[in-house]
Amino acid sequence: MSKSLSLVFVMLLLFGCEEQNQFSIEQLDEYRYSQDLVYLAQFSSDSEQLLVVDEKRLVSIWQLSTKKKVFTLPPSKTPEDLRAVYFKKSENLLLLSGQNYIDFWDIKLKSKIGSLKVFSDEPLAKISSINVSQYAGVIAVGMTDGTVFLYNRASNSSVKKIIHDGTVNHIHFLSADRYLLTSGTDGQIIKSAVSNLEETYSKQLKNRVSTLVIDQSSNKSFVSDVLDKQMFFMLDNGKSISEINYTARFRWFRLGEFYGEGEFLITTTPKTDISLWDVSSGNELFTWNSKTLSLGSTNLDLMVNKNKILTFTSEGVYQVWDLTKE
Repeated sequence: MSKSLSLVFVMLLLFGCEEQNQFSIEQLDEYRYSQDLVYLAQFSSDSEQLLVVDEKRLVSIWQLSTKKKVFTLPPSKTPEDLRAVYFKKSENLLLLSGQNYIDFWDIKLKSKIGSLKVFSDEPLAKISSINVSQYAGVIAVGMTDGTVFLYNRASNSSVKKIIHDGTVNHIHFLSADRYLLTSGTDGQIIKSAVSNLEETYSKQLKNRVSTLVIDQSSNKSFVSDVLDKQMFFMLDNGKSISEINYTARFRWFRLGEFYGEGEFLITTTPKTDISLWDVSSGNELFTWNSKTLSLGSTNLDLMVNKNKILTFTSEGVYQVWDLTKE
């Protein structure tokens, strides 16, 4: 399925007296990893592996260099109410979440190593998002009632607190796992201490958050709501940097990754558009598209590895792009 076809897009935009920004993007690889509709997907942090969960709840982890499976779970071994997944390649750890529990799988041993019951003071609350600390010592769980639940694997202890007024939809670990940055359908972005979930700062948007992106090396974050508010801010203190500029009435963003040491941002829409933005000015530099096999296709994950951009769609299409600043 791999193709040698290369696509090249070049766009030059001038903004007043600013320096010219010229980029080229070339497709390097393309492969379809699933013939079924894909429900969830995640690239490993080193861009070497890809987790794919299809509509039948078949879970697969692929080695991208060889395009071979390294781990598979049939639907009979995954939660019927599968809500969230996360895998940590460096720790050989896979998490599969049901409504109120998380199964732990050892990827190397291909065996289930435990389960965690996740609870809230609200009986009907369900798991909405999960993340894992740098060395997988702490599991962070967001719930539909705004609760954040933290489980320390070494001490077998937990802490929980309602910190949002709606569903928690994004969780990131910050500063050597000492802090969390979370967002929710309440439009809030909150930085909290991992030790006790005490708030460090918060920011409020009018509508629910759709995208929350961090780049710890440049101390920057990007947040977007579902209407017309998109902005960059500093991770350490929440201070605003700039806002995104566009001529449309509103824009909806699904995914994002910083590029070029935090100088630029790459975003995706609910469809297959991929855009490059200048962080300091908020200007859009150019847009291209991942491959579409039907009208319902969307990008499920996005990864930046130096100048390589990896995308994966709900139709199972994996593409690698070479982004170059001329």
